[in-house]
Amino acid sequence: MEYFGFISGILYLILEIRQNKLMWIVGILCALAYIAVFAQSHLYAAMGLQVYYLAVSIYGFAAWKRDKRHVPEDVVVTQKPEIKSVTVVYRIIKWKEVLWSLLALFGIFVLLLSVLRNMTGDPMPVTDAMATALSIIATWWLSKSYIHQWLIWIAVNILSVSLFFSQELYPTAVLYFIYSICAVYGFFHWREKGVLLK
Repeated sequence: MEYFGFISGILYLILEIRQNKLMWIVGILCALAYIAVFAQSHLYAAMGLQVYYLAVSIYGFAAWKRDKRHVPEDVVVTQKPEIKSVTVVYRIIKWKEVLWSLLALFGIFVLLLSVLRNMTGDPMPVTDAMATALSIIATWWLSKSYIHQWLIWIAVNILSVSLFFSQELYPTAVLYFIYSICAVYGFFHWREKGVLLK
C-alpha cells in the first residue's frame, strides 16, 4: 500500500505543477492509501490529514472546475505576451488571509499536539502536529491557487522527511524528499509560466 501511495503521490505532484485538475482525483486515491499506511504506523495526525485531503480534493476539483481558468486574453497579452495559451494561473494571497491562516495554524497545532500527547501513542507528536497543521493551511491555499502555498509545502516536506524516516517508512520519506525539491520547482514554474489572477 505504501508503494501505491508513493506512485500516486509522484503523479499528484506532476499534475499539481502542471495545474491539471485531475490531480484532485489522484489525490483521493493517494489519501486512501496513506490512511491505511499511517494508521499502521500510529501516526494519527498524519492519518487524520489524509481524511482532510479527501474532503479538500473534492472541494478543489469542484472549485477548479468552476473557476478554471477563464483568463481574459488581454490579461495574458499584458502580463506575458510570449505565452500563447495559459495552463497555469495563480493568485497572490492578501495579508488579511495570511493573518487568519496564522491564527488557524496556531489553533490547529495546539489542538493536535494536545490530542497526540494525551490520547495517542504518536512517537513524534510535535513534528506530526506541525506538519499536519501546515499541510492543512497549504492545501487550503492550493485550492485557492495561491502561489505561496509552495513555500509552506517546502517546510511541510522537510518536517515530513524526518518524521517518516524515524518510523522506517523509507519509500514515503524518499517521496517527501522529492516533494521538497519539486515544491521549489513548482513555485518558480508557476511564477514564470503562469498568469496572475486578480
